Amino acid sequence: MATSAVAMKWLELLEKEFDRAYLDLDILLGEVDEEQCDITYEARRRMSALSSAFAQLCHKAQTVFETNEKLEVSARFSLCRQR
Repeated sequence: MATSAVAMKWLELLEKEFDRAYLDLDILLGEVDEEQCDITYEARRRMSALSSAFAQLCHKAQTVFETNEKLEVSARFSLCRQR
């Protein structure tokens, strides 16, 4: 399997793990007493920022992996042509 294909599978796995952890934390925050709603609000606000940063990181990584895949194909093509 090409390096880029492995990287894309790895990225997909990390996204699923992040989603599960995010959902678990959100459910946990829903169980906090109403008296501590300010803490819950702040935690959810920070979770939102964390989620946004992770999404941007995943998008950038995906772009790098796709570019890498194109370079791999180009390198293979050049190598085959030289033979």
